[in-house]
Amino acid sequence: MKQPLNEQSSYDMAAKQNASNIASTLPGGRRKRSVGYYSKFWKNGTTLTISFMDDVRKDMQRGAERIIREWEPHVGLRFEFVEPGQGEIRIAMRGKDSYSTIGTDALLRQPDEPTLVVGIDHPNMVFRQTILHEFGHALGLHHAHLHPQANIPWNREIVYEHYTNDIGWSRENIDHNLFDLETNADIFLGDYDKNSVMHYCIPNFLTYGDWFVGINPEISAQDKINISNIYPAL
Repeated sequence: MKQPLNEQSSYDMAAKQNASNIASTLPGGRRKRSVGYYSKFWKNGTTLTISFMDDVRKDMQRGAERIIREWEPHVGLRFEFVEPGQGEIRIAMRGKDSYSTIGTDALLRQPDEPTLVVGIDHPNMVFRQTILHEFGHALGLHHAHLHPQANIPWNREIVYEHYTNDIGWSRENIDHNLFDLETNADIFLGDYDKNSVMHYCIPNFLTYGDWFVGINPEISAQDKINISNIYPAL
């Protein structure tokens, strides 16, 4: 997940695009007041424009569009693919890392910058799963393995060693993407879903005991329920 450069700007943009990102109530009827407590969902019923950067091959564009549209039947949004670089969501395919801004944070990026990147040079990249996962972030979804109910038995020493030496991540990136549970934001609507396309693949050697998650290449049943609750059919 790509973090915003400025949290206040992220909050302001989320509120501007969709008032319900801020206005919903917390348990007990309390209202959201903290800049650190908000969602980044697009306003339901709008048309979300999507484009590719100029250097993305046409065949890869066609493949990615077909995969992205698998989200479309489950959301009250319309997807419109527009000319290169003109979309609110702008997709690049380059390098080794894959990431996306979260929901309305895409509007904070410079017009010549991609908001979603697919790292096609990564040796373990799975095109279909990566597109579905990163576009889930573009719709405002967070990582399923950061659900407060996940209770993953991480072997942290091995995780730090693996992601530092083999993946090239900093300790800060590892903590942010694997260990910092999302307990302070209105982003999870259902129970923990081990089958979610928003869940990282977790090999057994990174955990204690016989605990692992394989590659989830499909939008799960719970993913469909969650996203349709966020963006109800019109």
